[in-house]
Amino acid sequence: MDSHPDQLTPEQLYDQALAFFRAARWEEATQTLRQLQAQSNAYPEAEALLDDIQLKQGLERVQSPTAAAPPREPFNRGREVTLVVIVLAVLGLSGGSWWLWSVLSAPTAGAPMASQQTAIGTLPTAAPNALTPTTDMIASGIGVLTVTKVENTTVADNIYFILDASGSMLAKINDQRKIDMAHQALGAIVKDLNDSTKVALRTYGRNRANDCSDIELVRPLGPLNRDALLAQINSIVPVNRSNTPIGSSLAALSADLVGVKGQTLVVLLSDGEESCNGDPVAEATRLHTDNPNVRVSVVGFDIAPEFQTRLAAIADAGDGTYFGAADVNQLATALRQAIALNYRVYDSKGREIGHSSVGDSLKLTAGSYRVVIGGDPPLLEQTVDIRKGMTTLMALSIDRGKLSAKLSHDWAK
Repeated sequence: MDSHPDQLTPEQLYDQALAFFRAARWEEATQTLRQLQAQSNAYPEAEALLDDIQLKQGLERVQSPTAAAPPREPFNRGREVTLVVIVLAVLGLSGGSWWLWSVLSAPTAGAPMASQQTAIGTLPTAAPNALTPTTDMIASGIGVLTVTKVENTTVADNIYFILDASGSMLAKINDQRKIDMAHQALGAIVKDLNDSTKVALRTYGRNRANDCSDIELVRPLGPLNRDALLAQINSIVPVNRSNTPIGSSLAALSADLVGVKGQTLVVLLSDGEESCNGDPVAEATRLHTDNPNVRVSVVGFDIAPEFQTRLAAIADAGDGTYFGAADVNQLATALRQAIALNYRVYDSKGREIGHSSVGDSLKLTAGSYRVVIGGDPPLLEQTVDIRKGMTTLMALSIDRGKLSAKLSHDWAK
């Protein structure tokens, strides 16, 4: 960390504290969190992190060996539970029930313990948007719809990337800057886009420090030019101590999309939360409400699991999906999932009752539905019958640019 803590913004202090926390550098994390609390009261989770640090330090003291361990006696869970309860009573810390569970479910001697970064590195990305069966649905029968993947199909008519260039993107993961990982992952996605896809690129934070107006349309929506787009992506480098104006960046899209036709997918890649008093959830809601063909998905990069819900709320408001990523490989996968071809399911009254990515499944009440794939006009519309206790497989194929589907049924797994 090059900057002195007194020179950092609250957002940067928060990001720095999380980095120390993930690296198990407890003293530095504590000092940074205290500095954050002295500067701002906008991060109530700082107190929870401090409590967690105390808990982890107490656990380390309990688990630290003081001499060569004697031969391990046969496992006695009752005695270990008693020891845990005594330790909790002595420490008097919050979160005791969580810690008790983590101790009891931890690997036994000889099994490797996963680091905090490893745990974050295996965060799941978004699951299929399956409907939750209600009592009435169960009574009428539930079936499964699975739409298979197919290569070389347009993911959307228009893709609008928003790349976070706030100061925290200069931080490193395994000796590589996060912004460089973003360049690499986005570059791989751009190379795989269909020639017919129109693309736009926005960013924030690459020009000025501590300036919430630092938002920029780097490339207006237009035909795909891979070389030019890759050069523009790679030219985006954050300024130290720059902010994260997600709300105003989403608000600017309304003007950018005037007159745009077809399905538009907005993909926000961010490693932090709104830091400019904007309301990105409200802006995503307004954007999708005013433009029903626009969806907003979010890729959260190196976001602590307990704080992902704030970014996920933006995607939910924009009728999109949230994807988590903690390293360059996960980032590429998350971006690929974010732009995957989508399908929507409508009932007999024309109401949308579910949507998901091609390759994923939905649980549906037995009955007849209309499945729509792609943009406006759609690539394919198909009527399907969902049967109780069975999987309806919609196998896609493409021939001379035309998408088609073959239907079959099997018992639901």
